[in-house]
Amino acid sequence: MLRLHPLLLTTAVVGASGSIAAAEELGTTASTAAVTTPATDTDTFVLPKGKLLLNAFLEMNLSSGAAFKPVSLSPDLWYGVNDDVTIGVVHSTFGRTGFLYAASASGDALCLTGSDNGCAHVYNNLGIDGRIRLSKKPFALDVGLYVNSFADPFQLAAKVGIDGRWNWSKVSLEIQPAFFLGLTNRGSNNTETLSIPATLAYSVAPKADLALQAGLMLPFTNTSDTWAIPLAIAARYAVTPQFGLGLAFAFPTLIGGKSTANLRTLTLGGTYAF
Repeated sequence: MLRLHPLLLTTAVVGASGSIAAAEELGTTASTAAVTTPATDTDTFVLPKGKLLLNAFLEMNLSSGAAFKPVSLSPDLWYGVNDDVTIGVVHSTFGRTGFLYAASASGDALCLTGSDNGCAHVYNNLGIDGRIRLSKKPFALDVGLYVNSFADPFQLAAKVGIDGRWNWSKVSLEIQPAFFLGLTNRGSNNTETLSIPATLAYSVAPKADLALQAGLMLPFTNTSDTWAIPLAIAARYAVTPQFGLGLAFAFPTLIGGKSTANLRTLTLGGTYAF
């Protein structure tokens, strides 16, 4: 979502590098910013040395009978260690998987609506993610360690993936396949999962673009019931050279083992580049 910074939300919705000019200056990509910033010509997912990128996502469940249950605030902070390595503290679904939908079941990071309105816990997930530029190609190695649940049972998972982005004039394509390996309490739905988001964006104006995202979520446990193809649409606008906004509407399980269009989410994102 964003071009957004690849770290932001090129495929997602909310947190890019603020504007085309800012993204070009930072050398960032849409997946870092998520859904907030239009695309630039940058084709990697790493920040220049010493640069900071903050993405904040307001994730809302809009499912039938459960609108705004829950609502959560999920910030991601990325830092360029050098021109080839970027690290991040991640809370959002977008930062973790590259998908633009919100985690509607129990909320991400800071869940704001309380236990009676969909929040299993006030704060329940955290990830440390690293992206490493692979030569001069538009690819980055993506590795991370994620606490998916601090509560009992404690769930820890490792991530390894590849982030890629291609640009053709006003059109950009981002693909971020990743494999998640459950490390603790594997009997509690913390096993292997393959995540493959693909985001196609089109620049409708110098500071704005529209994006369409689909992909595949493929858990390796109870696969016939749990696989899903999500669908999301997003709009992104660069307000200033440092600040961008984005909005994404998604069907997390439009097609799948237990597909339902009744499951819907809305994500409002903002990104700021330092």
